[in-house]
Amino acid sequence: MPQPNKSKPFPLSNLNDGRQLVRVRCAYCKRTHHYFPGDLIQIFGDVDVDSLMQRMTCEAGDHGLMKVEAVYPTGKEAVGMKIRRLVAIKIRRVPVWREE
Repeated sequence: MPQPNKSKPFPLSNLNDGRQLVRVRCAYCKRTHHYFPGDLIQIFGDVDVDSLMQRMTCEAGDHGLMKVEAVYPTGKEAVGMKIRRLVAIKIRRVPVWREE
C-alpha cells in the first residue's frame, strides 16, 4: 500500500542556500513583509517554514494566523522590493516580586 503524501519539513536553512526570501502576509490588514531566512533563523532557529505561521504575529494587532511562504523573486519583482533586516534583538527584563 502506498504511503500517504506527507510533505518533508523544509527548514529555513534550505532557503538560505538558494538566496530565497520569506514572504509574510497578514490576511486581515493585507500587510506584506519580506525577510532574509538568515535573520529569521537567529530569532526562531532553523525551523520549518510552515511552522512560522503559528510563531509570527501581525504587528498591527491580534489578527490571527499569518500566511508564510518561500519566494524566489524574479528580476522584475526584486526591483524596489523592501526587505526587512534584523538590526538587534532586545530582551526585556521584567521584575517579579514576592511578598514575604
